Amino acid sequence: NDVDPLAYLTDVLTRIVNGHPNRDIDLLLPWAYRAQALKAVA
Repeated sequence: NDVDPLAYLTDVLTRIVNGHPNRDIDLLLPWAYRAQALKAVA
């Protein structure tokens, strides 16, 4: 999925610890995460 594994896991675990809503857990999957990361940069 062209995602750096260490950066991905670090970010996802940080988001979960900081209270990422359970209903939006799909946003943390690798294919959705990449699109989200690109969206945030733009």
